[in-house]
This record gives sequence, structure tokens and C-alpha cells, in this order.
Amino acid sequence: MFFLLALATVPRAALGRRSTLAAAAGAFAAPTLLRPTFADEVEGGAQWELTLPDRFAIARRLASIVRIRVETMLSADDGRGTTAKLLLLPLGQQTAGSLTADEQLLLARYFIGGGDGAAPSSADVANALAASARRSPTVLSLALKGAASESSRRGRRYVAYEYAAAKCAGEIDGGECSGTTSARRNLAVATVAPISQYRTNTERARMAELGQERNVDVLWLLTLSADEAAWSPGLSKELEGVAGSFVVT
Repeated sequence: MFFLLALATVPRAALGRRSTLAAAAGAFAAPTLLRPTFADEVEGGAQWELTLPDRFAIARRLASIVRIRVETMLSADDGRGTTAKLLLLPLGQQTAGSLTADEQLLLARYFIGGGDGAAPSSADVANALAASARRSPTVLSLALKGAASESSRRGRRYVAYEYAAAKCAGEIDGGECSGTTSARRNLAVATVAPISQYRTNTERARMAELGQERNVDVLWLLTLSADEAAWSPGLSKELEGVAGSFVVT
């Protein structure tokens, strides 16, 4: 069974249930995206949608934000080592610690357009985001797997890519980990979209009548992760369905 996420304030029982998993052992059903019936209950509207299998426990979820800052919009896990995390990173100074100015410019050119020279490719986007992840102080090594893919949903571009990462739970000295290490396989989906800083639809409509906008371009980064040893064709297919359900509204 699957449920669709968007709110921090709606109880889990209110989330729409999806079709059951295939009965055969090890088989997975690809989730189907439906617009949440409760989206309009959030003043200003939910800013994103995602379908997760209902075995995932939600540690944190935010439907939308007004104060634009680096934020974890979703954190969930299935109790078996598979996790889902959705980050929101405003382009600009707030994200400078994670993405260089050149990387941010590349993302803006790919997802928004503009700039001089040849347009970046989906592979360029994956390489830039992988380079950013590789700089994390807990990462021992990181390698992209396969080719990045591009898709379009509701007129917005998305880039999906896979990577394997070795992480260290202790200090890293000269490439050696002083603590325990773990190997993870990850499927990530990225897009860039503007977020209005107006607090309500009423305020947004009033400002629109005055010809005023107050938007910030943000990177949305969904990462689905599992232990490398647990990665299988069935799990990969299931997570691809989850990744394909991710929509920024």
C-alpha cells in the first residue's frame, strides 16, 4: 500500500491509501501519483507531492514554508535501512556552503534558462550535485552509477541520477576512517523552482494585482537511499516509482 505526502498537520490516517503491494514475495508495486485531496487545506497550498510506500515512518514533513532557508521538507525511513529525504536549498548565499557559485549557476541555467554558451545537460547537473555531495565531511568516496535522466512533469524539468557512496561514522584522516563505515546506494531527483515569500494566497493575489512578485529560486533535492547490500532490482524499481511521483507544485 502507498500513501501520498504533503502535510505536516494532517494525521497519517487522513492520507490517501494506494493499491496493495504485489502478493508475490519480493515483488514491488510502482506508486501512482494522485493530487492530495487535502492540499487546499494548507493556507497558500502544499508546495510538493510525493508517493511513498506506507511502510515508511515519517520523522518530519513540511507541506510548505514561508521563511526561505535551507530546510528538510521530508525525512522518512522504512525501518529496514531504506530512507527518503527531501531538502530545499535556496540558490544564493545560503547554499554557498553546499554548492559553489559555478555549480549554482549551472543549475540555474539548466532548470531556469539563460546564460551564455552551450546549455548544460542532465549529466552536467548530476556531476555538479555529485561533486557537492562528495565534499561532505562524512563521505569517503562517491561514484555516479549509470546515466542521468531527464523528465518533465507539469511543465517542470527534473533530473534523476544514481550514485554509490561510502560514508564514515567517525573522523576521516588521510582518507582513512577512524570509525565504522557504510556503503549506500542512492537515487536522487533534483529540480529548481521559484517559491513565493507571500504568506497566503490572498496576499499573493493582492500583490499580483499590484504587479509585484517576491520569489526565490530554490533547489529541491529528493534522495532515496538504501544499504548497498540490500539494493536489488525490485527495490530499485520501487524507488524509481517513488522518484517519478515527486512533483513540486
